[in-house]
Amino acid sequence: MNHHGPVRVPVQKAARPKVGNERGVFQMGTSKIKRVGVERWYWGDIYHWMLTLSWPNFFLLVGISYLLTNLFFAAAFYAVPGSISNARPGYFPDALFFSIETLATVGYGYMNPGSTYGHLVASTEILFGMVQVAVVTGLLFARFSRPTSRILFSDVAVITPFNGVPTLMLRAGNERGNLILEASVRASLIRREMTQEGQMFTRFYDLELERETTGVFALTWTILHRIDESSPLWGKSQDDLLREAATLSVLLTGTDDTLNDFVHARQTYSADHIFYNHHFADIMSDKLEGNVRILDYSKFHDIYPDGSEGGSMPGAALAHPG
Repeated sequence: MNHHGPVRVPVQKAARPKVGNERGVFQMGTSKIKRVGVERWYWGDIYHWMLTLSWPNFFLLVGISYLLTNLFFAAAFYAVPGSISNARPGYFPDALFFSIETLATVGYGYMNPGSTYGHLVASTEILFGMVQVAVVTGLLFARFSRPTSRILFSDVAVITPFNGVPTLMLRAGNERGNLILEASVRASLIRREMTQEGQMFTRFYDLELERETTGVFALTWTILHRIDESSPLWGKSQDDLLREAATLSVLLTGTDDTLNDFVHARQTYSADHIFYNHHFADIMSDKLEGNVRILDYSKFHDIYPDGSEGGSMPGAALAHPG
């Protein structure tokens, strides 16, 4: 055993499935699938697209929309002299600030529409501004109220003997200090196979798990799949999984007891993120500190080669693929 600290293996972290960060691309493990031959844009997806934007991009879009709207109506006021009373002739900032006041329906009183044309432009801008505020408010509420989870998955999965049977293992942890009720987990193995007709075909195999549900998911959950004759992993080596472009897909769902709403989390592991003959470090201490047992999340992703002395706290992992 290495007594000088952990030996870290530089392995790229397993990536959660992602849709929308790159147009038409679905990420699964370390591979990406690009969809072609489908309609690139559909106007009905604008709402969905705005919900999937990151917060910085969302506020950037709102800011750009706000600026362009004010510039457009300011240009409309500026184009016809006399549209704004008490505005300095030929001074565009006055038109811009009047547009901002009109859009917000502030109405300070110094500048006001100075002609029928000015009143028409102001009325149109007020109507447009009310619609814009309603849309942005609705989007903000939808984004804030959307239930999310903070479920942590281990960076890798391992295959190791467990009670005398080769077993696929991976970890999940609840990073929040609340409960996920009636949690359930499903795991599938996805791989490319050759049919009897000589065609390549992608097959999905549902993996039978030792425990698929738990009434309360509060801390961590080690997900186990026994590799016996009925398992699609039976007799498979890591080279076989690499050759078949195998991917392990995991879905965990439940009800957040704080939000009282359904939450889910997904993770995928490509073949090079499945470590044979390794086991996870034990993150639960056997010794009590006062009346408290320690759960060390800093070792959540640590794995040891089978046969090593690792696996108890404290201790340095021989491999940390994170």
